[in-house]
Amino acid sequence: MDAIYIILAIPVFILSILVELAYDRYRRTGLYNFADSISCLSCGVGQQILLPLTGMMGLSIYQSVQSHLGLFTIPQTALWAWAVMFLIDDFLYYLYHWGSHRVNILWATHAVHHQSEEYNLSVALRQSWFTSLTSWVFYLPLALLGFPLVMFVIVRTFNTLYQFWIHTRAIGKLGFLESFLNTPSHHRVHHGINPKYIDRNHAGILIIWDKLLGTFQVEEEEPVYGTVKPLASFNPVWANFAELERLWDISRRTKRLRDKIWIWFAPPEWHPADHGGVMVVPQVSRTSQQKYQVSPPLTVSLYTVQSFTSLLAASTLFIYIAHRLSLPLQLLFIAHLVVGLATCSAIEEGKPWARSVELIRFVALLGVLPLIPAAYQLAVVLAVVVQLTLFGLLWRGKSLSVDQASPL
Repeated sequence: MDAIYIILAIPVFILSILVELAYDRYRRTGLYNFADSISCLSCGVGQQILLPLTGMMGLSIYQSVQSHLGLFTIPQTALWAWAVMFLIDDFLYYLYHWGSHRVNILWATHAVHHQSEEYNLSVALRQSWFTSLTSWVFYLPLALLGFPLVMFVIVRTFNTLYQFWIHTRAIGKLGFLESFLNTPSHHRVHHGINPKYIDRNHAGILIIWDKLLGTFQVEEEEPVYGTVKPLASFNPVWANFAELERLWDISRRTKRLRDKIWIWFAPPEWHPADHGGVMVVPQVSRTSQQKYQVSPPLTVSLYTVQSFTSLLAASTLFIYIAHRLSLPLQLLFIAHLVVGLATCSAIEEGKPWARSVELIRFVALLGVLPLIPAAYQLAVVLAVVVQLTLFGLLWRGKSLSVDQASPL
């Protein structure tokens, strides 16, 4: 059911991003960085194609708890039931979001959403591939109260979709709405790495939870965006594993057994004594921030656009038909798409391995063609032919080599 809402929302997301991009170009406000936006969108696409694997466990547990342990029978047709569920769901999201900033194992997945050093509508779609594995725990109170799964999916989806529009610098403060709604101004604070903005404004839709529980901060000067420790990469795969790798490395190298365990549950600023102790958030400013950037040739960026567009279309198709595919075929489909998303950003960054991996991806796709439903085989062949043609044209000469896209 949630896949249907997502498919319907995709054109709205794309149109909104294009409108904001046009505004950015007209006003010359510098809201967008091409490589960063491709990375953000790749993270979002990856999250959606992995949901059949990562999201089903939480939904199944919710359904089981509600069916066997639910305290009440909540009528789906009652308006009051939807209103009550909206309020409880929004509060539970606040708790989950707060926990995702204060517990390392949760932050390790949620950090993906904060890694962009820009702030625009594409950042709203920059989502972790593994959040679904942990977030479901926070919503079990709804199942225990007896709210049906269909109500949970609809309300949770609405809450998620609401948060799309608040990821923008193009909208200022909104008067009296600031007093009770989460707005672009409030959420800009949440994405800030200025010391006074760290771990503030965790709201989903209603900002009242932050105001009641002492985590509210009004936007004063515009925040500096990103994470305290920059990712320095546009690779969506690395983005989803970087924090997990950091925690594993600290746990492996620290000496005390207690610290090896505690690092996974401690706040992100905590480090063992033999790793420097508690980290102090440094003062930053927008003028002093050195953003990670790349400068590829125009032809490379054009190829990246075409490649990502094809991957987006294939991912949308996968979301629609995933339930009809066997698990092995789902895994093959997902592997192809994830590798494609990784090479999109790698080509932009000028990684020397990107060209070889891209060719292998095309060959492998043709190799598994008989496993793809017959109705889509011709479309796959045509897509591969187009991609290979553009690929060959792009790298036909040394002047267009991917290694020309070097970091600034």
